Formats: sequence, C-alpha cells, structure tokens
Amino acid sequence: MDVCLLHKWTQENNSFIKEWKLIDRRVGGNQGVKEKCRIGMLKLLQTIQGIPAAIELIELELVVAYNTLVLSFNVSSLIDVQQSLTSTVHRALEAVGCQEWSRDPDRLWQITLQCFSNTVHLPCLHGLLCVQWALWLASCHMESIRHLLRDAAQGEATVPSQDLHRVIKKLRLSNKDNSNLLVAMTTREFQNLLHICTVIVEGVESMEQEKYSAALVACLEATSLPAPRVVLAQAHTLTGAAFAKLEQPQSALQSFRKALEVDFGCHSALYQSALVYRQLKNTQAEMEALRLLHSALVQSAEQQAVSTGVALISADVLLRSQYMDALMAVPSAQLILHTLAHACVMHDRVSEAVELYLDLMSSLQSDITQPVFAEGDACLPRIPVVYLEAAFTFLKANRTWDVIAVCEEVISKTVNLIPEKNVFDLSEEHLLFSMGGPPKTAKSERLEHVLWASAVHYLQGLAYRKMKDTKESVANFTRSLNWLAKVSIRNADTLVEDQRDCQFKVKTVQRLRGLALAGRGLSFMERGQFKEALRDLKLSLHSVTDIPIIRFGLVEAYRRLGRQEEALVCWRESQHSSEVSSGYLPVYLQTFPDVSSCFDTNNLSKTMEDAFQSRGVTI
Repeated sequence: MDVCLLHKWTQENNSFIKEWKLIDRRVGGNQGVKEKCRIGMLKLLQTIQGIPAAIELIELELVVAYNTLVLSFNVSSLIDVQQSLTSTVHRALEAVGCQEWSRDPDRLWQITLQCFSNTVHLPCLHGLLCVQWALWLASCHMESIRHLLRDAAQGEATVPSQDLHRVIKKLRLSNKDNSNLLVAMTTREFQNLLHICTVIVEGVESMEQEKYSAALVACLEATSLPAPRVVLAQAHTLTGAAFAKLEQPQSALQSFRKALEVDFGCHSALYQSALVYRQLKNTQAEMEALRLLHSALVQSAEQQAVSTGVALISADVLLRSQYMDALMAVPSAQLILHTLAHACVMHDRVSEAVELYLDLMSSLQSDITQPVFAEGDACLPRIPVVYLEAAFTFLKANRTWDVIAVCEEVISKTVNLIPEKNVFDLSEEHLLFSMGGPPKTAKSERLEHVLWASAVHYLQGLAYRKMKDTKESVANFTRSLNWLAKVSIRNADTLVEDQRDCQFKVKTVQRLRGLALAGRGLSFMERGQFKEALRDLKLSLHSVTDIPIIRFGLVEAYRRLGRQEEALVCWRESQHSSEVSSGYLPVYLQTFPDVSSCFDTNNLSKTMEDAFQSRGVTI
C-alpha cells in the first residue's frame, strides 16, 4: 500500500471534517458548504473502495465510511444508508480474510463481531455498529437492536437479552479515537444519543400499549441520561404524558416544567400543560399556557431562517413513530389563536375575544396559500366559520359595522356556490356529514354553504336591530329564511344515535330557521306590524321551544292585537318553559334577538300577573 496515498486520503478526511465543524459552529451555518463536504467525503469513500480491500487500509476506510454515513444520515434514505453500511462491512470481512458473509444485517453483524472480537481492529467497527443501531432505531426494529447489542456486549450471560436497558449499560464501546483520523461525531456521543432514544422508544411503545407504569419507568430513566437539550426535554415531556395518563396531573405539570427549563423551545411541553390545566378546569392557567405557546410558535417561525445548526443525527429521525408524533404534536399558531378566542367568548371575555379574532383573521388573510374553503388545521373551523364566529363576537361587543363588514366577506365568497334547490334524503346519505368517514359529498358541501349564507344574514339582521334600522333587519332576516327555503331534508326521523354529526346539521338548520323567524317577528313588532310579528313568532316556536324570551314577544303581540285570552294562555306556558340550552349550536348562533327595544319585560310581567290575579287564577 502506497504510504503517500494513505497520507493523502487521511488529510482529505481530516480537511472535510474540520471544514464541516467550522461551518457548523457559525450561526446559521452554510448548507452549501456542508453539502460540499458531504459529497467530498462520499467521493473519497468511493475512491478508497475502488481498490481491493486491504488490512493496511481497514482503519482509514472504516473511519471514512463512518464519517460519510453520519454526514448523510439526515439527508439520505435509510435504505441507501443501510446498503452503503452493508457494503462497507462486507469489505471489512474481506480485508481480514473472513470467507463467511450474509446479506441479512442481523446475521452479518453476528458474523462480523465474532470475526473481529479478538483483533485490534474491533474499535474501528464500533462507529459503524452505532450507525446500524441508529438505522434499526429509526425503523423501529427493536428486536434486531437487542440482538446486535447483546452480541456487541459479547453475550453477557448475566443479562437477559430482553432487558435492553441493562444490555446497553453493559455495552463497552471504544472511547479511544485515532488522533490522526478526525471523526464527525465521537462514538461516545453517538452511543449516548442512541441510548436515550432507545429508552424513549421503549417508553413510547409501552404507552401505546397502555402500560403507563412501565412507560413512566422508561421515561424517568431517559431523563437521567446524558443527551442533547432537545432530546432531554422530549424525555421530560413524555414523562409528564405518562404521569397524566396515570391521573397524576401535578406530577405531570412538574415534568412539563422541567422540559421547558431544559429547552423552552419544547412546544409540546407547553401544549401538554394546557391540556392538563383544561382537565383540571383551570381556565386561566390553560389560557396563559396557550398564549405562551402561541408566542413561542410565532417567534420560532420568525427565527426559522436563522438556524443555529442542525444535529448530525437528528433525534426526530431516530424517534420516528406515529404514536410518538401524536404525543409530541402541537397545534398550529392559527389553531391556538382560535382556541383562545373561543375560550374568551365562552367565558364572556369579549374584548379579549375581539382582539384574538382580529389577529386570527389577519393571519388567515396573510396565508395566501390557504384556499378560502379549506378544511385547514385539525379541529380548526373552516375560514367562513371563523369569520362568522368573529362576527358573533363583534356583535357581543356592539361593533355592529364590523359585524356587517365581516359577514359581507363571507357572503361574497358563498352566494354563487349555492344552487336553486337542495334536497337531502338522510335515509340514503346517512354518512353525508360523517367526520370520520369518507370525504364530504357535493351535497354536504352545498348544505354548508347554505348554512353560512343564512347565518350571515341572521347576524346582519341582529346588527341592524341594534342600530334601530328595523327595515334592514327585516330584510336580512327574510334573506336568511330564503336561503334556508332552498333546503329540503327528507327522512330526518330515520337518524340514529351514531349519526351525531348529521343530527347536528339538521338541528342547526331547524334552529337557525326558528331564530331568524323570531328575529324578524320582533323587528316587525318594533315597526308596529303586530300581525306579521305574531305570525313569525308562532312559527319560530316550531323550531325553538326553549327560549322563554320568544314567548314573551308572543304574549306582547297578542296583547297589542287585543287578544287577551290567548296572551294569558301563552304567558302561563312561558312560565313553565325551560331556560335556553344552546350547547349543540355553532358558536355564531348562540345569540338571540333582544326584546328590550320592543317592550319592557318587567312591565309585561307585572301586567300579566295583575291580569291573572284579577281573575283569581294562580299562575
């Protein structure tokens, strides 16, 4: 073997590693230079492997192969990394004169570790063994990892192969690196990362199998291991999730706090904290956690372009699993804004809700890539629904012109999408609105459009009533009813319990019709059109029976028309009707026409009570 050539290749390896580390330490790094180093290292490996395997070259070849695989791990497919690793191991066996080999990685490593067990070249293999460990970890081949580490630990008889924690602790990989050959990542650093990730994976698997006590043990062990801050924060977060599953919320919150102390960029810890506070019904703490999470997400997005360097082996690659992704998932900033706005509305914090909806609508408008009617984020309502909720909030805040403007935005995008007539046979299309089933049908989509258009005019009608413009309020309530007249629902009585979303839509149509009739009836009353008011208020009771205030309006209409006996009967019925229960309604329909501008309810109550007393009748 030419010594000069060996020296030249050694210098090339060291040069690429030095350049990589120099760039990696700089804020933001330079991905172009890093890619140049990776490609240069790959070409060097190809050059070395272009000649027959030789014992004199084995240390250099294994180090160059290790560096190449580490630099390529995040950017190459696992299959490509595995093929390159297998090819390198085959050449190592060839160099030491081993005739046995295998294409199966499990068997290949068993042969290789046996063959190198009593040679000075064994430490050279430890880096590649870590690469194999990482590959199997990333593809969730935990049994293969057990076999590999047991063989690497030289079959420690006192340690059962299933006790992976103890197998890893018994593992003694070489800590001595050849000072003449630089490596991208020391074997010790690599082993530490793989150790904590392996323990985390075992904890996640236990959690997925609902073995929460076992998951807690694994996650607690992971938090005691040396690891990068990001991975350690994930371990604390998973520990908190295990405590939460075991119904120990305070311990869970403590673990989430530790995760944030280690790495405030661990957004999942903040989100999981909010969920625990929600479970404890601590609304103030939940909202504070969500506000912090929203700020962190926005800041993170702004700083995304200014990267502080990417780990050579990303923990995200090593911890791939759907369940892990679900545990660590965090809603988008838009969804968090909506959650906060919705909570403020539900707790009558109207001024805060207004600001949050303004921010949310601004965010949606700036996201030009998102279609107007896109389904969007998981649990985030569609854009027209968000706008309707905002209009409802503005109505509560007496920002009536904002209500009208926001509603006009919705109707301008909706009106041309609604056909003249929509017929829905629920006995045939019982999955029409199934959220967990197939995609929405065209009919289901059209019904959504009708509901939005009708709700727009209902909210505008309420806004005009607040502004004492009864002519416009009547016109808008009529438009709301006209949109609903385009919908004909057949066989609604065939729905069963598990068709809840379908039931929700049917009830929403019915409820909206009743509310629009009530709103128009009260507007007619303000205009002195008592016959029309009586007609609409009576019709509204077919759909809305649990709002006493509507019956009050009906009583007043009877009185104004001189129909005293009917007013007394209606009054008696109003005293026995239940209070409003609108929990199944969309948020934007959880408001009702105000009767205070039509008549004085206290005066009406006194008048009707006096009328009953004069007749000697007890209500």
